[in-house]
Formats: sequence, C-alpha cells, structure tokens
Amino acid sequence: MIARTILVALFLVAAVAGTLSAEETNPVLGKVGDFVLREADLDRIIASQPPEVQKRFQDDPRQKLGLVKEILTKKAVVAKAKKERFDSKPEIKEQLSYVYDNFISQEYLVKVVTAGVTVPEEDLKKFYQVNEKDFQIPEQVKVRHILIASLKEDRPEEKEKARSRAEGILLRLKKGEDFASLAREFSDDQNSAKKGGELAVITLGKTNSEEFEKAAFALKSGTFSNIVATSYGFHIIKLDERQEKRTASFSEARDFIYNKLKAELEQKKAQEFLEQAVKDAGLELTGELSGSAQDSSTAIPDNVKKNELKK
Repeated sequence: MIARTILVALFLVAAVAGTLSAEETNPVLGKVGDFVLREADLDRIIASQPPEVQKRFQDDPRQKLGLVKEILTKKAVVAKAKKERFDSKPEIKEQLSYVYDNFISQEYLVKVVTAGVTVPEEDLKKFYQVNEKDFQIPEQVKVRHILIASLKEDRPEEKEKARSRAEGILLRLKKGEDFASLAREFSDDQNSAKKGGELAVITLGKTNSEEFEKAAFALKSGTFSNIVATSYGFHIIKLDERQEKRTASFSEARDFIYNKLKAELEQKKAQEFLEQAVKDAGLELTGELSGSAQDSSTAIPDNVKKNELKK
C-alpha cells in the first residue's frame, strides 16, 4: 500500500510539473532534462504519506536521497516514453485514467467526505462503561537481565566457558555488587546493557522463551535469579517491578476507543456518501455481471475499509 501510494504521488508530480514554481529560497534538489525538482516539491510528496512513512524520511536523510533519485529516474524514463509517444497508446491512456480515478476518489473520501469526523466525549465514556471488562491488563513484570551468549551450535567446551562466566557474575551479585553496573560491563545483550540490563515490560506468554518467563515471574521485587539457560545463552534476571492484573482506566483506554469509534463513523459516513453518489449519478449494472450482484450496497475502497485513512 505504501509503495503504491508513493508511486501515485510520483505520477501526480509528473502531471503537474509544468505548473511548479519556486522562490530563491526553494533550493533545487535535482534535474533531469527539462524537469527541476525543488525542496518544496519533495516536501509535498512526503507530506502526502502516512505518518509512519513521513517519520522514516525525517529520520534518515538517505531515504530522502533515494526518493529524489527515484523521482528523477522515473522522469527520465517518462521523457523517453513520451518522445516515442508511448503514452498515447490506448491501453496506456486507459490505465492512467484508472490511476487518476482511484487516487482522486480515495483522496476525496478522506479529505472531504470523512474530514472532520469526531467522536463526542460522552460516547467514549459510554463505550468504556459498557465494555469495561474487555480492557483487562494482564499481570506484567519489569525486569533486567545479564546475558552471557551461548548458541545451540556452540561446542560443549564453549558452552561451559559461557556458563562459568555467568556463574562468576552471579557470585559478584551475591556479594552485593550493583546489577545495573555489571550488566553494562558484561552483558552480551548490547541494547539492554546500555540501560543497565533493563528490558521492556513482559507479559506472560508473549515472549519467545518459556524458561525466561517462568524464571522472571517467579521472582519477588528486588531479587535476582540463579542462572537461567535459554536458546540465547545464560541469563541472570532481576525483577524491578511487578504489575498485577487490573482493568485499564478510562484515560488509558481513551485513545484506543476514540480511534475505534472514529474509524467506524468514517466508514459509515463513507458508505452513506457512496450509496448516495451512485444513486445521484444513475449507476446501472447491465449485461451478464448484473445478474451476479448479491448486494446492492456500494463497496468502500480498501483504504477506508481497512482503516488506513491518510491524515
């Protein structure tokens, strides 16, 4: 879906290239033939993408460079195709009309028909009250660990050496040394080692190591385990905090409820609009296909139905 959206955006840039203008403060990012791509043009293309795609471009300049190269490369190909009048072929013009119609219809649904849809606060609270039992947060633990890596394919002597290292660290912990400091110094899990061995909150049954979970949930707050062997190696686990099973508060559940109800309202509004639009336009199904229609309702485009509305 993301790649298709970007390609559509590129098509539209090509379609309006002749109308683009720029100020001196709008630097040129690249040229190919008569086409000039400026910073504002690229910003518009990126801004039309979903938030997660925009963030990827913002976080990594190489992504922007790649997009610039892609735009200019496509412009070079299009220029050659136009020179050979490839775009004048009936089948190509037909496909371009489908791309155009699909893009305009989806953008109109998102930016006009369903724009401004909101959910009243009282509806959010009512939904929470009726469905409160569904907002259960299971028991969770917040832990740290020190990992001495040892893989399944390691030789027995290598495994024994790794276990000995882990046992040496365990002995130092039992003598009172700081867990976080030892994790930073010795743990082979580099990501957590930087944070003193701290891991994300763990929910029972949600990790890929039953042995690790079992040991972690058996601990009391502030205590650490003996050596725990998993497919990753040898761990020493410390329990920082236990969060008992509970019901999420309304404030915790609010964003989820809002997004759910908003998506439902958007779909309902889009469906009503589509049905009225085809009625006003006098849509008719004729020929063989008309006899196979099982539902007279108008289908909602996938990006609306799947709650992938671009904002």
